[in-house]
Amino acid sequence: MKTVSREKLIVVSNREPYTFKKGRAEKTVGGLVSALDPVMRASKGVWIASGSDAGRVMVPPDDPSYTMRLVPLTQRDIEGYYNGYSNRFLWPLCHITLDRIYLKKSYWQSYKKVNALFADAIVEEARKKGTRVWLQDYHLAICAAYIKEKRPDLKLSIFWHIPWPPHDVFRACPQGREILEGLLANDLIGFQLDSFCRNFMRCAAMEFGTSVEIKGRYIKYRGHITKVKSFPISVDFEWFERAALARRSGRFFERFKKERKLDGVMLGLSVDRLEYTKGIIKSLEAVEFLFAKYPRFKGKFTFVQIAVPTRKVEPYLSYMERVRKKAAALNARYSTADWRPVEYMESRFSHNDLAALYRGADFAMISSVYDGMNLVAKEYVSSQVDLKGALLVSEFAGAAEDVPGITTINPYDTESCADSIKEALEADPAKKRKAMGRARAYVSRNDIYKWVEDVLGEMKGLG
Repeated sequence: MKTVSREKLIVVSNREPYTFKKGRAEKTVGGLVSALDPVMRASKGVWIASGSDAGRVMVPPDDPSYTMRLVPLTQRDIEGYYNGYSNRFLWPLCHITLDRIYLKKSYWQSYKKVNALFADAIVEEARKKGTRVWLQDYHLAICAAYIKEKRPDLKLSIFWHIPWPPHDVFRACPQGREILEGLLANDLIGFQLDSFCRNFMRCAAMEFGTSVEIKGRYIKYRGHITKVKSFPISVDFEWFERAALARRSGRFFERFKKERKLDGVMLGLSVDRLEYTKGIIKSLEAVEFLFAKYPRFKGKFTFVQIAVPTRKVEPYLSYMERVRKKAAALNARYSTADWRPVEYMESRFSHNDLAALYRGADFAMISSVYDGMNLVAKEYVSSQVDLKGALLVSEFAGAAEDVPGITTINPYDTESCADSIKEALEADPAKKRKAMGRARAYVSRNDIYKWVEDVLGEMKGLG
């Protein structure tokens, strides 16, 4: 990391930074852990996360520098707090897919219980007055309220990684006021985009009326002032660039094409978790329309869809079956003896292998129906060292507002998406280089480390 704060910090997330398998510790895969690990080492702080067993352990194992504190959760806790309220209610609510919502009273009770357990662990670890606590995401929406009851001196911030919906959607939440009050107990709330900040402030104004005072980006509620600000999250640009340039990446890409008989075929790429907000079916429908409208691409273009299985509960399982059937139907309709229109894979690829695919693909498509940021878009840009690719991003993904040099698409307009694929495949190479150069320059300047520095700098400025 370029610069790191040495001031002690407590980071709190549902997911732990290190997992232990057969006695060996492995760093959790993800940009957040990679970016915060150096900060935690330098600050000798504490990372609090959920686990099956209680405990405190020094990490990383090769150079113990900071403490990982696990908050033990029972299977019932996990079912109600995580699978239930977090992912069967808050997730579809914030992604404006209200028909996916499923809510039971026990979910909310579990959510409150677990947030209180996290708060107790934070209070125990924050021995020094004014310690800074950084909460992560929608799993911990009401945690700050519990903390402030016991330790009003602590400086609290939360980053909300997913979208914040408009009030017309948010009002569907029966616990809306409690969620807002929990979040407003923080001193700083970070969102991906300014539009999410505006949505949140509108919700506060509509729910609390004259009880809340809003000036600029500050909300005053019950005598406490909370700052609301956008911090678009990013990726480790230099890591993906190095990975894409590595010799092993070139070998992997050549082997990937050879095994699937893709030599001489143009490639489109989409990498998504296998869940309904990512719009995988929308991508496949656009590809299907492309071959129907522009049959000259048959045998000359293949769409690679990597769909990574995620939560093994409804409605994710049903969506997975729909995606599988759609990909199979498309291949059944258009495949020939030596070519398939879609390479559909549910394999987990390493980030090194993904960087190779990002570099080699002629375009990448992000077709999310609603997304906080979508880091695949920035991973693709970071890996495009040859400047030969194009990036098609749903206008409902945060990256569409954040990254220049991309083509925005409306995943609900199937024919226009198909036309955008055609244009990406036939675009002038010079124009593609110019557009991708703009995107890469932006992501390079605004990488994951700058994101961390910006948030921590704002937290430090709270006094």
